[in-house]
Amino acid sequence: MTWGALITADDGTQFITEESTPISLQGIYTGSGTGYVNLTIPIDTNDVVLPFCLATGNIVFSYSISGTTLSVAAHANSADTAQFTVTCYVFTTREQPLPKWGVAIWDKNGKCILTNETKVLTDIVTIGTKGGGDSGLNLSTTRNGKWAIVPELAGFYVGVYQQRPIQIAAGFTANYNGSTTAIKSVLVTQPPHDAQIGAPLDTKTIVRAIDVSRYD
Repeated sequence: MTWGALITADDGTQFITEESTPISLQGIYTGSGTGYVNLTIPIDTNDVVLPFCLATGNIVFSYSISGTTLSVAAHANSADTAQFTVTCYVFTTREQPLPKWGVAIWDKNGKCILTNETKVLTDIVTIGTKGGGDSGLNLSTTRNGKWAIVPELAGFYVGVYQQRPIQIAAGFTANYNGSTTAIKSVLVTQPPHDAQIGAPLDTKTIVRAIDVSRYD
């Protein structure tokens, strides 16, 4: 660093104003429905984008980015007809809006990267051990408080139904009941009746999560 400021977050993360742009909260987005809910969120194509999701049910999340749109999909298991609410906390490297008063910091290109109102993404927790017995389809934990996760695939179940191959995806849910959050793998679709299900294809993936009560 030839000039600027060195700022350290509570978890020890360092931001050098000449070289670093913090990933910070762009906004909180919600939607409700049964079966399937899709959130369409505007973003800047030049920004890094990272969504963290939770729901009031065993809901599987996925997301995609196309141009200036982030699409976050929330799928309930096909056997679950209860209404649910999904909430997505979107973090980006967008230029920060200027506060009415306080502190503002710009990078060397003139982009405002940090103000006294910026909610910087910190304290990301890794749940599970990649490739271990507590990953992928076998990952299951309950945490006190309100936690959201980055959408991730847990694996697949493959089998045969009416002499045709079938494949059922499983993803991770963050099911918040008002006091605790259950984080585990969930099937997107129930296997058809009388289907023959073979050995699962386990991705052995982990989950990245944050305590979103810090951002509400």
